[in-house]
Amino acid sequence: MNRIRGLLGVFVAGVCAATAIPASALAAPSTVRTPVEVSTLPSVVGTYYPMATPTRILDTRTGNGTPKGKIGAGRKIDLQVAGRSGLPATGIGAAVLNVTVSGPTANGFVTVFPGGEALPTASTINFAKGWLGSNNATVKLGTGGSVSVYNRNGETDVVIDVIGFYAGDESVMTERGMGGQVQWYEPYRIMDTRTWGVIPAGGEFSAWIDFHDYNPKVQGLILNITAVSPQRAGFLTTWSGEGARPNASTVNYAAGKVVPNLAYVKTMPCPSGSCNGATGAARYRLYTSATTHIVVDLVGVVDDGTEVDGMRFTPMSPTRIVDSRIGQGLPAALGPNATGRVTAPAAMLTDATQVLAMNVTAVAPTANTVVTVWPADTGRPKPTASNLNPAPGQVVSNGVLGVLGPQDAFHVSNLSGSTNLVADVVGTFQVYPGTAAGTRRATVKPTVAGSGWTPSTS
Repeated sequence: MNRIRGLLGVFVAGVCAATAIPASALAAPSTVRTPVEVSTLPSVVGTYYPMATPTRILDTRTGNGTPKGKIGAGRKIDLQVAGRSGLPATGIGAAVLNVTVSGPTANGFVTVFPGGEALPTASTINFAKGWLGSNNATVKLGTGGSVSVYNRNGETDVVIDVIGFYAGDESVMTERGMGGQVQWYEPYRIMDTRTWGVIPAGGEFSAWIDFHDYNPKVQGLILNITAVSPQRAGFLTTWSGEGARPNASTVNYAAGKVVPNLAYVKTMPCPSGSCNGATGAARYRLYTSATTHIVVDLVGVVDDGTEVDGMRFTPMSPTRIVDSRIGQGLPAALGPNATGRVTAPAAMLTDATQVLAMNVTAVAPTANTVVTVWPADTGRPKPTASNLNPAPGQVVSNGVLGVLGPQDAFHVSNLSGSTNLVADVVGTFQVYPGTAAGTRRATVKPTVAGSGWTPSTS
């Protein structure tokens, strides 16, 4: 399955840059799990459907989706998701949301959880007083297709953009056809503007990855996008590039910070004559409101629903599996250059489970640090990518695809100082029997062939 022999390109202010990426993030499968039987009955349950463009469904600052006003301490609001903004009224199992907190009056956290259910012991986004930031959250829909939004302390505004959804039953097929499956990739850095130049305020540019023969199957990318040292507070927006920039955000950042966020990004094929000749490559578009560097890591691909070893999603209520403060999952805080190993609870898994969808939180690190998650027991070194980049004393979260190794475990590392870690699982990805190769695949890091970014005038 050597597919990602690609060309990543970025176009900024008339200058094009490219890097060759000629190895695959996939490899021949390893015989670890029991083969699963192939189904001949088509199903869309657990497949992913992107919004045409990210769409805002909640903004407490304006009264969109709820009466205008901040959410108070210990209060929750109920938000209707299904049937709004072009979403199906029925058949949604979980929604992929970008949750933003603006202007909180106290340190605290917000939890987004299925409507009608009890408040879980979990958090979606953690913040300090006055903070501005966002986190990608996949949330199971509850009563009537709704979610609840709970604020722990003080008062805060909350903004939610819907990025896409996972089918909960077969009714979605009639209206939307076949959805996409998720293919995981070992985290791999595909863009780092620190190597070729800062992106100016108001900068809008295209980026692409050429998967060659696999291009026709690529419907979207799952990326970890990081704003590095922006000159002022602002936001990044990513979308397919089709149509005008949407009124939505992907990463919200404060001046001088390093702020990552997981992003599901719909792609469009590069037309003939564009993308340095990479016709058909998966192209998307980015915008930044403030001058900043941008780092992008590839962590997954959404296919067309037919690719071998494609994964489907099963949502669940947020469930905590790691809290190093109390010795759950990890015995203690991770020190400098320390790596912990977390075994997934057996009750969450089937023989087809490959990935945990998680919200991972770093709690009050003692130094600027980098937290990275990758599969355990594979013999692979820590990838050159990051999931969290917290500053000293911060409590910061990010969505993570926790790929499991052959013993149902993942590694998590801390670079500097000491930090506690918390992980909440919101669902699992499992190989769909109808497209399964029969065994769990191994993970191989792609390699770069070339010298990095090469400026061009086309």
